[in-house]
Amino acid sequence: MKIETAGQRLIKSLEEAIEYAEGASNTARVSHVERLKKIQIPEVMNIKEIREHLKMSQAEFSARFGINLSTLKNWEHGRRFPDLTTKAYLYAISRNADLVEKALAS
Repeated sequence: MKIETAGQRLIKSLEEAIEYAEGASNTARVSHVERLKKIQIPEVMNIKEIREHLKMSQAEFSARFGINLSTLKNWEHGRRFPDLTTKAYLYAISRNADLVEKALAS
């Protein structure tokens, strides 16, 4: 029994891929990966505007959504900026605060 090295398996796989691409082979296993739609999160978010739209004080907003109060103040005053993950969270709050609260409470 002949044992193939990793390099030999890689070369064989590449040769099969070339054959498939040229239409010479229909025995290749093909996997199709569905691309997920990328969520468009605004580059710049006015966090104070989000909070005020919800008619909440800074203390209430920070307590309700688990955000450190001094962090919130720094964002609102432009001294600091949220990272992408936090922007996604803030965007979710801006779109449906009640649903976010419900998710946090469960």
